[in-house]
Amino acid sequence: MHDSNPIYNPLAGFKGVPSPSGSDEISGRVRPHDPEKSSLATPESSFVNVLKDSISKVNAIQVEADKTIQDYSTGKNNVTLHQTMVEMAQADVSFQLMMQVRDKIVRAYQEMMNMPM
Repeated sequence: MHDSNPIYNPLAGFKGVPSPSGSDEISGRVRPHDPEKSSLATPESSFVNVLKDSISKVNAIQVEADKTIQDYSTGKNNVTLHQTMVEMAQADVSFQLMMQVRDKIVRAYQEMMNMPM
């Protein structure tokens, strides 16, 4: 198998990372696969988790920008116009990126649904 080749297994150099063959990189022993104790997520759940985490991060950036705008407007926390504009730009860029990713996901789904079976 190609477990030791970093092209086929990019995590092969890290100790404690299980290889795809099920052998333990530290001791070289083969461990039985236990799905209930497995720390590896299924591709579907990891994709969903990545999306949820990304949306949460974008929301946190938006909330932080709103707080900075309020602080600047009321004169609290010595917030400068520059800080406010940077926060607003970061929030805008992150939101636009999220919308682009959403559009790509929707297009991919539509393409898959239109494929002949």
